Amino acid sequence: MIFDTINNLSKYKSIPNLDLIVDFIKDKNLLDLSESEIEIKGRNLFVKALRYFPKLAEERNFETHKIYTDVQIIVKGVEKIQITNKENLKEEIEDKKDREDFQLFTASGDISEIIAKESNFVVFFPGEPHKPSCVYQKLDKPIMKLIFKTTP
Repeated sequence: MIFDTINNLSKYKSIPNLDLIVDFIKDKNLLDLSESEIEIKGRNLFVKALRYFPKLAEERNFETHKIYTDVQIIVKGVEKIQITNKENLKEEIEDKKDREDFQLFTASGDISEIIAKESNFVVFFPGEPHKPSCVYQKLDKPIMKLIFKTTP
């Protein structure tokens, strides 16, 4: 996992397709992106532009990814993201099991929180448990977030 400001993104060479992600961010007015999924390098790199109101942490589940690395960039707003170790994951949520690239879990034990705000980014590599999109504070407007999905 990586948590930093967008100004430092290009320093993290371990992120797959980093140059293409940085170019996309430089070339676009991020606030003007409509909610969509944009392929950059086919299914090896695409971005989901999302606008949403976060939910209470109790209403969300932890997720892990099998294939993709998530590069989550907060464009507008602020949210809480919970993280934990794999050892703290409890049962898998059975009815969500067949999703394309991720599994949902409950967790107990040590859970930490990240407060991600405008110009922050968080990277989750495959297998790293995280619970994004949690309420940090009441918002009048939805969060805008980009989630780059990338593979080596």
